[in-house]
Amino acid sequence: MSSQASKKTQLILFGTPLWKGLLRLSLPVILVNILKTLHDLVDGLFLGRVADVNGISVSTQMQSAVGLTWPIFFVFISLGMGLSVAGNALIGQYVGKGDYDGARKYASNTVLLSLVLGVSFFLVLFIFAPIILRALQAKDPIYSYALTYLRIRSFEMPFLFLSYAYQAIRQSTGDTTTPVIVNSISIIINVILTPILIVSFGLNIAGAALGTLIAHVMIAPLMIYFFIKPKNGLKVRMTSQEMEIDVVKHIGQIAIPASTGQAIQAVGFMIMNALVLGFYGEEVSAAFYIGNRINSLIMLPVSSISAIMAIYIAQNVGAGNIPRAKLSFKTGMTLAVTFMSMGALLIIPFRVFLVGIFNTNPLTIAFAAEYTLWLHLGLPLMGVFQTYLSTFQGSGETKYSFTMAVIRLWLFRLPLILAAWAFTDLGPAGVWYSILISNVLMIFVGMYLYSKVRFLPKIRNNGMKPKEVLV
Repeated sequence: MSSQASKKTQLILFGTPLWKGLLRLSLPVILVNILKTLHDLVDGLFLGRVADVNGISVSTQMQSAVGLTWPIFFVFISLGMGLSVAGNALIGQYVGKGDYDGARKYASNTVLLSLVLGVSFFLVLFIFAPIILRALQAKDPIYSYALTYLRIRSFEMPFLFLSYAYQAIRQSTGDTTTPVIVNSISIIINVILTPILIVSFGLNIAGAALGTLIAHVMIAPLMIYFFIKPKNGLKVRMTSQEMEIDVVKHIGQIAIPASTGQAIQAVGFMIMNALVLGFYGEEVSAAFYIGNRINSLIMLPVSSISAIMAIYIAQNVGAGNIPRAKLSFKTGMTLAVTFMSMGALLIIPFRVFLVGIFNTNPLTIAFAAEYTLWLHLGLPLMGVFQTYLSTFQGSGETKYSFTMAVIRLWLFRLPLILAAWAFTDLGPAGVWYSILISNVLMIFVGMYLYSKVRFLPKIRNNGMKPKEVLV
């Protein structure tokens, strides 16, 4: 480990006050997340400017198609995100313990798994995209738009999975800067290409998908270079000596609950998007997409801080400093609620103006403004949910993050949406109320699950099989 990486590890393990360290390491992550969200906003913005055809709002149809495909795509990348969670927890615990050979071995196996799964999921998504969309009752022209977008983006899978592995390996050592540089290059390329392909070349929804694909492909050589010859941190060795089936199984034990929870949650969102489209039509579906894009921007500080909080918890659990791991959770929770409350106060007064940037259809704007109001009234609750989720992931208790994801969507939110549609005349507002109520109920679930977390290491000891170690 280089002196630079060691300094960041020292900050994570011993730096005070803790909130300053969290914010310091979070700033680069916030920056790259801002850039990622700007890309999503650029997609929505320029698709929203596609001209109407014979009085039909093509832009609304395309935005609705993208909204329909997002959870489908998310189902497939959820395992890559699970690998990232497992890498953060296990590699971080090895680093906290001071076992850098073990950290390197787990890093190498994480990269191998990411490549194998990325290629496999590309093939599955490309082949089965039509079947999935038909199962969701998508009809032309939304079906055609969604199929084009989904199949083009399926080629991203190997590169996207590689980027998840790269981010996990770098962040687990406290390096939040290098992933920002790599991701920033990709996102800048994406933001430049997207309007050119959508507007100048007239590729519309295909242009939005191609811009993202090209950007991911172009940074792959840079990530591979940093894997092999890092300026600081862990060096990945893709040799047969580094590959161990027991290590792969151990990564899977942590990754599978996290990724399964993400996948089940994504399937739920996929069904929710289909219900919104089927029950209430294209305008409401597009409004749902627009509101979620705006929300993703406000969630940036919390998602970034909670990601770093997970690293704090992982390294301190590995080092045996349980009180500091718990303090990391409390500090992260305080920051999350504070930032989300500020975000709600910032967005709600300007919501009509903001949604109007994405679409010119008066009905879509009205629905989007209403959705944005109710969504952001519950913003602090979403911050609490994200903090609990990251705590479970950083401590290696991914079975609890799986439980939270399943309960929030499948036990609370979807049944509430169906009940509102079947037994009330609330219309689309029934969806907005259901989302808010589910977020309230999840606070109590999170409190219960957190009480069961023991903050015990999940790493191997002296070459033995994975086990929890009392410290």
